[in-house]
Amino acid sequence: MSTKNKNAIQLDCSARFYPIVATKKSQSLYHIALRLDGDVDRALLARAVKDVLKVFPTFATKLKRGFAWYYLEPNDAPVPVCDFDGKVLRPLDKEQTNGYLFRISVKGDEIHVDFFHGLADGTGSLAFVLAIVKRLRQLEGRLLPQDDVADVTCVPSEEESEDAFLRYYEPIKLGDMDVKGMTGKTPYRISGTRNEGGYDFRYYAADSAELMRAAKAAGASFTTYIAAVAASCLEKTASNKKPIVLMIPINLRAIFPSRTQRNFVLFARIVIEQGKCKCLEDYIAEAKAQLAAGTSKERLTSQISTTVKSMTVPIMKVVPVFIKRLASRVGQLFLRSRQTLIISNLGRVAAPAEYGIKSLAYNLNVSKNCVQNLAVTSFGGKTVFAVTSAIKEDDFECEFARSLGERGEQLKRL
Repeated sequence: MSTKNKNAIQLDCSARFYPIVATKKSQSLYHIALRLDGDVDRALLARAVKDVLKVFPTFATKLKRGFAWYYLEPNDAPVPVCDFDGKVLRPLDKEQTNGYLFRISVKGDEIHVDFFHGLADGTGSLAFVLAIVKRLRQLEGRLLPQDDVADVTCVPSEEESEDAFLRYYEPIKLGDMDVKGMTGKTPYRISGTRNEGGYDFRYYAADSAELMRAAKAAGASFTTYIAAVAASCLEKTASNKKPIVLMIPINLRAIFPSRTQRNFVLFARIVIEQGKCKCLEDYIAEAKAQLAAGTSKERLTSQISTTVKSMTVPIMKVVPVFIKRLASRVGQLFLRSRQTLIISNLGRVAAPAEYGIKSLAYNLNVSKNCVQNLAVTSFGGKTVFAVTSAIKEDDFECEFARSLGERGEQLKRL
């Protein structure tokens, strides 16, 4: 980190390269949207955010540049509440956000929050957003006692602010790092006509119970089932015969216990050689086997160790930030995305009825070479599939909706 600021917070090991590779136009962002049961009082929302930041200290920060790495510094500026202009995942402007690594926007009964991935993963950010809604309801008097702010003024635990990668790191030698296993094959990449105005966002919803019944009938978990259907649809709409490669974020908290609010996610890779699978059952078998192998504790421990080792080797402490940024720009000229599609399942989200949340959705960013991604959220008996797309064509998602519909799980375009 190379800074003399005693209040500085080092970025977690999985996040240190996010600001290195970020530009004003290209940032690694994701978006959480809520619709409440009435219009949002912006003044109360701003107060709620201020209160909640007291127990989410890593969110109450701004990004600073050190010698070898960027780092976080405490930020006590007011959090602006912006007007939502319909543009999801627009790059963060530190002048607009007062330096915060998230942007809160409001439109009527909707709350929209864009996050920089270097700050936290979807699980940590969702906890932050739900805490804001809870505090908002307390300030409105809908959750009693109205004046009880103990849960948003207490001292946060060290575990909530920990870098869980360091906690579960098992020392390894450089030669034992699993770099190849974390990069994989060159995949088939979706192509199409670029959107001139940025990204398109399309949402589809289905009954969660019906989807779970279909997955169970197929002998698969929900994530495995969705990944298998997506892989089959990608192969049907593919323009060449390169492997279909799906990246599935894995919430490590379920395997390595931690209450961290920061990044604690790794990716499992599903590789489908085109022509190998003849029916959905084949795709399910492949996805099931590869996810089991990719999410074994031994495999994930190796990836945790590789992640930490790559960030903490001595040379990383002496290479200046500007050299790392230059190297990343050169690398981007020659390296391309290592996946066809990211499928991020935020899981089943629960919130008390008193919160008054009517719907919840989650969007992933896309990149120059990975032009479509799929985010999945289950809330209130409905599962929402959010497609983020940098191209006009919707071949994959239409095939995905049709394929699920053939099996009885009707997707409704929202």
